Amino acid sequence: MAAPVAGVSKQQAAAEGLGSNQKAVKYLGQDFETLRQQCLDSGVLFKDPEFPACPSALGYKDLGPCSPQTQGIVWKRPPELCASPQFIVGGAVRTDVCQGGLGDCWLLAAMASLTLNDGLLHRVVPRDQDFQKNYAGIFHFQFWQRGEWVEVVVDDRLPTRAGELLFVHSADGSEFWGALLEKAYAKLNGSYEALAGGSTVEGFEDFTGGISEFYDLRKPPASLYQIVRKALRAGSLLACSIDVSSAAETEAVTSQKLVKGHAYSITRIEEVDLRGRVEQLIRLRNPWGEVEWTGAWSDNAPEWNSIDPRRQAELGRRAEDGEFWMSFSDFLRQFSRLEICSLSPDSLSSEEVQKWSLVLFNGRRTRGGLAGGGQNHPGEGTGCPGRLPRLVLPEPGVLAGSFPSSVLWLPGTTRGPAPPLGHGDQGSEVGGQALQPLVWGPIGRNTVLQLLCVQTVLASPACPRPRGARFSLVPTFLAPCAKASCSRPADGRPSG
Repeated sequence: MAAPVAGVSKQQAAAEGLGSNQKAVKYLGQDFETLRQQCLDSGVLFKDPEFPACPSALGYKDLGPCSPQTQGIVWKRPPELCASPQFIVGGAVRTDVCQGGLGDCWLLAAMASLTLNDGLLHRVVPRDQDFQKNYAGIFHFQFWQRGEWVEVVVDDRLPTRAGELLFVHSADGSEFWGALLEKAYAKLNGSYEALAGGSTVEGFEDFTGGISEFYDLRKPPASLYQIVRKALRAGSLLACSIDVSSAAETEAVTSQKLVKGHAYSITRIEEVDLRGRVEQLIRLRNPWGEVEWTGAWSDNAPEWNSIDPRRQAELGRRAEDGEFWMSFSDFLRQFSRLEICSLSPDSLSSEEVQKWSLVLFNGRRTRGGLAGGGQNHPGEGTGCPGRLPRLVLPEPGVLAGSFPSSVLWLPGTTRGPAPPLGHGDQGSEVGGQALQPLVWGPIGRNTVLQLLCVQTVLASPACPRPRGARFSLVPTFLAPCAKASCSRPADGRPSG
């Protein structure tokens, strides 16, 4: 199909609801209801031809066919692993998600956070499936990919060794929604090994279609406690981690049992009365399901002796389960990075609820067209398209503080290397007068991400905020002649 015709066809499909959570795009053309009915009619359990239970589904290097790590693996269905397998028992909870032998703690932290919001969970994990009624060995999940919801089906054959699940498993071993969700995400990304190493916000965004923020906890804003509290109340997903100085430090355990280079879910924030003064607490979860903080406010810490037993029960103080409380001040001292995925582009740093409009642009950067390169290649030009994302700064006083914008750049559909990107403000104008670029610099590159998020503050002390200014933002590759398809949601003027 010619490109213009394909573009029109896609726009028409989107207008009819295709790509919404209620009418997700069928990944690889596989329709869950059709395939399940075929299996029920034939009496044969589903075997996925697109993601077969074979070595290629495991990986290509560390989990490749010749790797010692993949020897002795047997693919089994849940009814072969326990007498009464369940998909979800009594509602999904954080302890349903325990990490196995794959380095995807970032994904598991996102999965655990997802269980805190039942509505969000069941957008990703549809309710119409279990191991009893209409069981056919097929399950389906939905993920947000390049501006639309995609439905992924999988069979329920899971990698095991010695009768135990190799990767994600539940605490009691009889609940399988987590293991099957991990398999569907592995299929979407090519293999299980493709999930080893990543950023929790990648999982957050693929589970919600939300927009992420990052905070350096070495330089936290004074209002960070309020930001975290508001984010949790709004149903946002949060995670944190401790930076490592070398690869050798990855998953090293500190003297107080915190794991470096490891993703933790943030599940709650509270204040307690400690002998007449207010103590701010935060609750975290290690996706391992064990290895917990042993400092102040840990499970057996003496601070709890001063708290009323009813308040302790309300806060869910438990034994070793991977979840623990710590003081917010210790949290800031011990952790390096905070990630928040908001379900809408609301400003979390303001007590005033302010909605922002969202516009999606789809396009392609190609040689001889838009892939002109960055400032290192001024002769190439940027090849600015005719239609650009336009950002209009609000009038002064509409919001307090700075005016952030978000540009999300989604190169390709699979996890893997992405070319370094540059970004600049092109063709900015106020009253017909051209403005100098406010920002030019490299966008952060993470070779395992399929989505790169840029947070650009358009006003600074060095560059006053112009009244009613309009900005066109053009993402470009640092080097000329690189190619990629992209979607660019531009977060612009407040809609309220």
